[in-house]
Amino acid sequence: MRFHASFSEGPQASDDQSPLEAWRALTGDERWPRARRLTRTAELTRVLRTGQRRRLSHLDVLWAENPAGHPRMGLIVPKFQSTGVARNRLRRRLKEVWRRELMKTMPAWDVVIRARREAYAARFDALRDELRAWRALVG
Repeated sequence: MRFHASFSEGPQASDDQSPLEAWRALTGDERWPRARRLTRTAELTRVLRTGQRRRLSHLDVLWAENPAGHPRMGLIVPKFQSTGVARNRLRRRLKEVWRRELMKTMPAWDVVIRARREAYAARFDALRDELRAWRALVG
């Protein structure tokens, strides 16, 4: 099936691309693929039991080498009597820092980021700086 540009898109609309393909070409494909996530409980448990740990002011970061050949990240955001809105906001912020700043420069590690109670009150800049400093520290 071929998508046609609407009249409102004007002459700059591409006839060869779907709207989704055109959007990805414009913005760059910055998705967080499933292969780059720790999704199984056994994977998370392995890192929690055998990995190295660094306690930061808002987060606990655990990491261990993986056989996948690329970095993967798992996220643990406990409720801590917070609202679902606050929890989802924190989760989105941590995913964004991982996807934009850390994922491309990481070795083949499984990384688990566990939010501490203090993370709910932290600003985005503080979380980003904290994860950047951890990355610089562990090499």
